[in-house]
Amino acid sequence: MAHDITFGGMENACAELILRGRSSVDFTVVSTTLRPDLRELVSWHRVGVVRRPFPLKFLHFFFAASVAIRRLRGDLVHTVGAIVPNSVDIISVQHCQAGVRYRTGGLATPGMTSLRRLNSALGRSLALAAERWCYRQERVRVLAASSNEVAHEVATYYSGPPVILTPNGVDSGRFAPSADVRDKVRRANGVRHDDVVVLFLGGDWDRKGLRIAIEGLATAERQVPGRLVLWVVGRGNQERFRLLSEQVHVGKRVRFFRSPSDVVGFYQAADIFVLPSIYEGFSLPALEAAACGLPVVGTKVGIVEELVGAEEAGIIVDRNPQTVGDALSRLSGDAELRTSMGKCARDRAVGFTWERSVESVLGVYTQLLSESSKPTSAPIAAAGTGTPEGTAAC
Repeated sequence: MAHDITFGGMENACAELILRGRSSVDFTVVSTTLRPDLRELVSWHRVGVVRRPFPLKFLHFFFAASVAIRRLRGDLVHTVGAIVPNSVDIISVQHCQAGVRYRTGGLATPGMTSLRRLNSALGRSLALAAERWCYRQERVRVLAASSNEVAHEVATYYSGPPVILTPNGVDSGRFAPSADVRDKVRRANGVRHDDVVVLFLGGDWDRKGLRIAIEGLATAERQVPGRLVLWVVGRGNQERFRLLSEQVHVGKRVRFFRSPSDVVGFYQAADIFVLPSIYEGFSLPALEAAACGLPVVGTKVGIVEELVGAEEAGIIVDRNPQTVGDALSRLSGDAELRTSMGKCARDRAVGFTWERSVESVLGVYTQLLSESSKPTSAPIAAAGTGTPEGTAAC
């Protein structure tokens, strides 16, 4: 669990499971890192691995963590993704690598530089091989998917183990509209009164479609000049995408922010959330944006279509600059439409609670213990592992 980042579906889901489930579960965590505030709540077994390159980091953890798990005693073993070769009880699947490969048409996301394509291809090849090994009936009792789309992909590509739905959630008290924060953040960043701020948030900019978002902004700029501003929040190759924004003549309309310790203010200060992604397992940022009352402009990935519906809470777009630009242009010129869509987005997002998410996982624990003829009142030591990115799970 990356200790200095607050956004990320896998990290947040693990943290919430520990925080909300620790009254009935004794957690043992096997990981490379763990958020400081969680360390006193669990028994933590740290696995040191090389930092890079990613393929070597993946293999290092895959085998080192398997040794650690074999030495531990627990009623259940719960991992996040296909990250150890051991037989386990439950694997949480936040995204399906086989689904990613199908969507991207290969082992690397289109648009990457040559070096990144090589690194991505090697890493994804390893992840796919791990999925084929781990997602077999003789290796895992239950696969817990984060969304209906992921559940469908896992059932399609890996027949055998039962697949259940354990969706992520959002803290709708924290992620909520705030006029005061909105005004403060916009003033601090020089946003004019009539500017419409479009928010792009997350990492892996090629997969999430930052190029398309920037080119879409350029398309919209030709339709509604001087109205839209794009905020890019997250880690990525700023120089490359800043150059792109200059090339399409929107350099002054795009601003980059490195990963902050708290992203809520960016949601609260924005007007529209954009996600022209090629693949998302769940997309926690889209849910958080919706909870903050932002209409979502995105492709049919993760839970975006479920949130947006028939354009009640945003606009579904194809993954190309023209449709993104048309959507941004339409929303930028209609404040009432943004408000009504944002309200619907908020109403739908609040149904995804962390309480329900954690209860769904704990329910699986109880069922698996019952099937194993173990007393359900016994504490569970869930030995978790680090994700392929080397962050903690639970």
